[in-house]
Amino acid sequence: MTYPNVLVLDYLKRTDQTTPEIQMEAERYIATGYQRLLTFEVDGGGFSLFGQPPAQLMLTAYGLMEFSDMARVHYVDPALIERTAEWLMSRQQSDGSWPLEGLTIESGWERLMDSQVPVTAYVVWALAEAGYEDRPEVMRGLSYVREFLDLSDDAYALALAANALAAGDPQGAFTRQVLAQLEASKVVEGDRIYWTSDVPSFMGGQGNVASIETTALVAYAMLRANAYPDVVQGAINYLVSQKDSFGTWQTTQATILSLKAMLLAAEEPGGGQATVRVSLNGEETDPVHITPENADVVHLRTFTPSAGSGRSDGARPGDNTVALEIEGEGAVMYQITARYYLPWELIPEPTPGKEALDVRVRYDQTRLEVNEEVGVQVQVTLQTPGVARMVLVDLGLPPGFAVLSEDLDALVEKEIISRYELTGRQIIVYLEDLESGRLVEFGYRLRARFPLRARVPRSVAYDYYTPDSRGVEPPVEMVVE
Repeated sequence: MTYPNVLVLDYLKRTDQTTPEIQMEAERYIATGYQRLLTFEVDGGGFSLFGQPPAQLMLTAYGLMEFSDMARVHYVDPALIERTAEWLMSRQQSDGSWPLEGLTIESGWERLMDSQVPVTAYVVWALAEAGYEDRPEVMRGLSYVREFLDLSDDAYALALAANALAAGDPQGAFTRQVLAQLEASKVVEGDRIYWTSDVPSFMGGQGNVASIETTALVAYAMLRANAYPDVVQGAINYLVSQKDSFGTWQTTQATILSLKAMLLAAEEPGGGQATVRVSLNGEETDPVHITPENADVVHLRTFTPSAGSGRSDGARPGDNTVALEIEGEGAVMYQITARYYLPWELIPEPTPGKEALDVRVRYDQTRLEVNEEVGVQVQVTLQTPGVARMVLVDLGLPPGFAVLSEDLDALVEKEIISRYELTGRQIIVYLEDLESGRLVEFGYRLRARFPLRARVPRSVAYDYYTPDSRGVEPPVEMVVE
């Protein structure tokens, strides 16, 4: 994910915490990502998911925000930013708004609110963040938001409006009014504060993902407007609690918005000195010494049994006790994660029809000889109501097999699938706008290259923007003689 690397490197440079090694590694990833992003630009201006026309308004605004952030840490062609911004401004309507089009969940937005207000707010925010806050198009867009925003709207729509207003008019009376409305609608659970949303985000996030995006947006707007610091701290506490074991927030969009809010909050001075002692079942690791200089750095402590060590320094079957003891000043946020292996035969079979997505992968043979081909048939069905805007089908690839990519190329040509990518252990297939109940079926071939006995990795289908909506197909054993 290029964008998170951009945000973190920018923060490290602005706080004088980077090193030549960290900067070199981050810049390598950013340079690769930058070149790939360029391939998504559409002839005539704007961006789309795969670089095919038509360009999509919201995705182009998102791209402008990413490129303007990237320009602080890596070379970005100024002409690219300029033409992207000009393309966006050329799409503005005479009343100052931008129309609902492209990568937006039209049905959800149109049913619950004036959809042109959040679209306009997002475009205005992107243009202002890119340095175009004084352009007349941005001024007209802000006026449209002020005139037509309904303060009873969904929290996600209000959060988008708050960011446009905080970027273009942070101390304005209406900006303060919107932030006050958001403050009044917060949900408080202990030291955590968050906001819920009844509409999908523009990237299709729903449920918990939508709450993460909305909370991050509110926190970012409040930080930009220097308002409600205690509420912001509660929102940051909530975001920390939602981080998954991989250090991300389930989706790319939720991760980026969370990082933007947390990195902006981390620039605030504070923090004293403290010592944290962590133990598992009484076995203690090296203590963590926190100072004002390293208070915003992630400190890791791992409990893993060492072969032949004779120590019980890892997790054991049954109950385990993790203890943290803190001496000193300040508050410390922490996360505990665990990894384990569970054989497939111990995993219960899913109840038919209960998974959000049903994926079935069938091989026409599982015993074959070297250089023989095996046909694979895949079926994917969305079993929940609505439309999944982007479904990823992660197909396990057995070791020692070659993919006959001409089959996948033909599927793209016939528009059965939108796109595919090959990695060493998987085929990633993209399906756009999968409607509930519609069966998508396709096939491809593999060629056995070596004699072996191995299991094909599991196959998973999931909604990219709501990854909890998924279905899983267990591994299959393949024998090549």
